[in-house]
This record gives sequence, structure tokens and C-alpha cells, in this order.
Amino acid sequence: MAPSTARLLAGTALGAALLSGCGIDALSPEEPRVEAPPTEAADPYPDALSVGDTHEGEVRTTVIAIAEGGAPAWPTAGAGYEWWWVNVRTCAPASGAPTEIGWYQWAVTDSEGGWYGADLDYGSRRPTNQLPRLLELGPGDCREGRVLIPVPDEAEVVAVVNADRSGQPQGTWLYDDPEEDDGE
Repeated sequence: MAPSTARLLAGTALGAALLSGCGIDALSPEEPRVEAPPTEAADPYPDALSVGDTHEGEVRTTVIAIAEGGAPAWPTAGAGYEWWWVNVRTCAPASGAPTEIGWYQWAVTDSEGGWYGADLDYGSRRPTNQLPRLLELGPGDCREGRVLIPVPDEAEVVAVVNADRSGQPQGTWLYDDPEEDDGE
């Protein structure tokens, strides 16, 4: 080893020893260590709305209800899946241009970060009161209806998300599980 390399390594070791506390009054093993306070996880939905609230964006969108399950006449959501539905009302501004709305703009999220979009290929046995799958709202027009979303049985739904036509989330509504409210 070259003498310059040896001096460099020795200097690095000495610097590390000084920085680690050698030669400085260090805590003895009997003294308790002070732990840093735990940091709280960031709220994944800081601007979330409650069911019944309206998001004011390109359109005015209100989530009226979020519910789990379907009617007996509905086809199954698929093996390992169950239906969730969101009842929404969307209105285009009276002074604006025609605006496209559709099921593709809706999804639910779960507690593990899963994202489940509306079922765009829903079969021919359609439940009543659905929001149109794709529609151009004229200025001042409103539509209200249900959007169906297949979600894995084990998923814990926490929110409904509405995105604009480019896929950017606009409004997020938190799902308040009524079973949890009852202490179950």
C-alpha cells in the first residue's frame, strides 16, 4: 500500500472515531437513550370531502351515497369480487362549454393503496338509475345516477375518487363505514 493511501485511510479512521464519540463524553450504558418521537403518517387524503359534499371543478360533482353490495338481479361482480356503487350528481356550469362525463372517471381506493375503476364492460342486465356511461353535458345540464365498481372481497374501501378527462384526480370523498360506526 502506498504511504499516501495509508495516511488517507488512517486519517479517515481517526475522523470517524472522533465523529462517533470516541474521546467525547458518551452516554454510559446505564443512561437511557432518548428516542425520537414517532412521526405520524401523512394523511393520504388531506383535501377529501365527505359524502354529500360538492367538488367545484370543471363541473360540480356531488357524491350522494357510497354503498357495498348489489341487488339480487345484478350479475355477479366476478369471482372474488363484490359490487360497490356510488350515487353521484354532476352539473356543467351554465356559462361553460359542453363537458364530457363518464364512468371511466370513477374509482375507489382501499386501505392498502389499491385503486379499482368503474366497470366499463358491465353486462346487458343493467341496474336502474345508472349515470350514463359516457355523456356530453351541455351548459347548465345535470345528471344523477349510480356508477358500479367491482372491488376485491377482502379490500377495505376508504375513498371514492373522481378524475377529470385526462385522469387527474379532482374530488375525493371518504367512505364512512356504517359498521365501524356501530362499534363492529
